Amino acid sequence: MSDSTDTNILKRIEAAGRKVLPMHEFLVQNDPKTFDAFDQFLMNSIYRGDGLSAAHKEMVLACVCVVAGSAAPVIENHCRRALAAGLPKDHLLQAMEITAAVLATRTLASGVNAVMAAGAK
Repeated sequence: MSDSTDTNILKRIEAAGRKVLPMHEFLVQNDPKTFDAFDQFLMNSIYRGDGLSAAHKEMVLACVCVVAGSAAPVIENHCRRALAAGLPKDHLLQAMEITAAVLATRTLASGVNAVMAAGAK
């Protein structure tokens, strides 16, 4: 890819109000074609203007970040944005509780299934 295309990817990130990260710069330098395709996917899913409200997108992002093991400041930022966009606190709290319940159920099921597979009756 040409330097102008590489620069356009970073400009697109900034124009969307996103922060250009060191990993973005690395990917632009080392695999711009794949990074461009990946960023287009992000722009057409997370950052598109139609569909979910900003509050609901941020709620989903906060919950997914919990599941993905993201750093606390990342999760807090999505929670802050969800609340700032008008999501009621109790909705955000319920979403986190649902997230925790699903994770706990999956964890318990994995353990119980292993005990059953090991031959315990």
